[in-house]
Amino acid sequence: MGTIQSPLVISDEKQKVHSKQILLIEDNPADARLLEILLEETDLSSYIIITKPTFREAQALLRTGAQFEVILLDLYLPDSHKFEALKIIKVEFPNSNVIMMTGLNDKKIGLEAVKAGAQDFIVKGVLDPENLAKTLRYAIERNRVIKRLEETQKLAIRSEMEMTKSQKRYMEIFTQSKDAIYISNLEGQIVDFNQSTEDLFGRSREELTNLDLHTLYDSVQRKNEFLLKLTKTKAIKDYRIDIKRKDGEIRNCLLTANMLSSEDFSSYNCILRDITENIQADQLRKARTLANQSAKMKEQFIASISHEMRTPMNAILGMSNILVQTPLDGEQKKLVSSIKQSSEILLGIVNDILDISSIQNQKIVFEAEDFNLQELMDNLMNVMQYKAQEKDLYFEVFVDPKVPAILRSDKLRLNQVLLNLVGNAIKFTEEGYVKIYVDLLYQFDEGVQLKFTVEDSGIGIPSDKVDAVFETFTRIRNKEKLYEGTGLGLSICKNIVEQQGGKIGVISDFGHGSRFYFDLIFERGHFDNIKGEGPISHIDFDDNTSFNLLLVEDHKMNQLVAKKTLQKKWKNVNLQIADNGQIAVDLLKEHTFDLILMDIQMPIMDGYEATIYIRQNMPHLKDLPILAMTAHAHIAKDESYKNYGMNDYVLKPFRPEELFSKIVTYLVK
Repeated sequence: MGTIQSPLVISDEKQKVHSKQILLIEDNPADARLLEILLEETDLSSYIIITKPTFREAQALLRTGAQFEVILLDLYLPDSHKFEALKIIKVEFPNSNVIMMTGLNDKKIGLEAVKAGAQDFIVKGVLDPENLAKTLRYAIERNRVIKRLEETQKLAIRSEMEMTKSQKRYMEIFTQSKDAIYISNLEGQIVDFNQSTEDLFGRSREELTNLDLHTLYDSVQRKNEFLLKLTKTKAIKDYRIDIKRKDGEIRNCLLTANMLSSEDFSSYNCILRDITENIQADQLRKARTLANQSAKMKEQFIASISHEMRTPMNAILGMSNILVQTPLDGEQKKLVSSIKQSSEILLGIVNDILDISSIQNQKIVFEAEDFNLQELMDNLMNVMQYKAQEKDLYFEVFVDPKVPAILRSDKLRLNQVLLNLVGNAIKFTEEGYVKIYVDLLYQFDEGVQLKFTVEDSGIGIPSDKVDAVFETFTRIRNKEKLYEGTGLGLSICKNIVEQQGGKIGVISDFGHGSRFYFDLIFERGHFDNIKGEGPISHIDFDDNTSFNLLLVEDHKMNQLVAKKTLQKKWKNVNLQIADNGQIAVDLLKEHTFDLILMDIQMPIMDGYEATIYIRQNMPHLKDLPILAMTAHAHIAKDESYKNYGMNDYVLKPFRPEELFSKIVTYLVK
């Protein structure tokens, strides 16, 4: 790698006379170019950037006498690790102004670098033009201040005329510096100080003059250590110390001091740099990183738990469905029914937990499609009718005739909200009715605003609980009856509605029922755009048809459930089972199948790996339907299974009708 020069190309000889230069020691061309681009967007764009990819090349350049306002030194170089290059520069070129560059995971090391002699540090992963320019300007200004102070101290030894000139220059720096600059004796009596000192300590000039400045250093141990080092070494640089303001606030600072000796008394000059905001910003970055990691761990944990719960639930529900189809006496039917009902409740809890996790992590995605509202409401009635009939409730839907027949929105999310509200209404209503109203609130050229109301004659909500029902894990208690549920459903509904710009609320009369309502804006849809999703009965497929099916599943109980379920539906199905993806691949080399049901999570070779192998290495099977069977709900929602070559999915625990429908759909294509 060679030297990169920007924005001007100049020779090494001319570098010695060019005053506005920055030396960048960075072996990554991408990072180097990024820094150049960022600087071009600031008022430091006139600076020449000389880039060296190794410390050896940079050292050779510095030995030529080239002068740089700032040296940007990467923490890790091919020929330097951590502080090795920094230590050499501080010894060989003591007046150099070095800023360390670290990665996101090296911020703590960056602070150690400042203690080791660097002026400052920057984190490459979070740079922007403003903060980069601010850091460079501050370092340049601070280095100039220190150099001028040192020059002033040297010039003081010279003639009285030279001292006068030095004092004038010193006073300009003294009054204009953003750092607190002051002169104090070793007893803490302050002799002179600038306005920034007053600002930093939060005290007036008179107050500072009449107190022991050292009592404002926090803590006593750090103050004593500072004075001891100063008296021994005569100079101290970037000493970490905190100071107490008048209002009690603690400010984090870096202290640089030099002893001043005279015949009258011993004193020192001091530059106190406030780094509180830098430390707080670093702590915030750490907190944000930790929060992101915690959220990711939470998501992974919930996904893993849901998978572990869905797998045995698939066996329980599947066996229950098979058992129902066998001859049973009355008591046995009741027991099987109880098992199914309890399993469905548990499955609903798992689904609620997954939904609330997605919503809290802002991962809910809305997908608009054209749909027939009346068909959606009819399907809702069909699904919920049996629950209402169990309680002998009057159940009806009323749709305003002015509402357009075809709408465009997220049909599945609308159905989810309505199912939740109607399900709650039926659950908390022992007698009377549950009614659903769809009213037109407002219409415009592109769409309409609709109001959905679910009204019941149930137990109602106490007045002190109405405002809390949409919060997570809120459940309404009833002394006479315990109602199952997680308390997440209404919170999910609220998030779904509000994230689409709608409003949701409730009016309730305790003991006399409730009215849950929400409004949403819908685009006008077109009938021609509605997706055809006809039920299995609409597909011409004889249940006596013979076909070959490969089931790839490692869980023995789930193998049995799928086998019994499929064989009860199709007497002539030729079903073979593979315990993992590798066995499935071997079977495909010797046998012909019409469709594959592929589990995702398996030992040796999982479902993804097996599908990829089939698609890439068996071109004659490119049209073979492969349906993912998974307990991971998020895989189905984000359709990630398609990236691996799978055609569709069946979510465990599967509903037999859904499994049959998807198999038939792909067999008749």
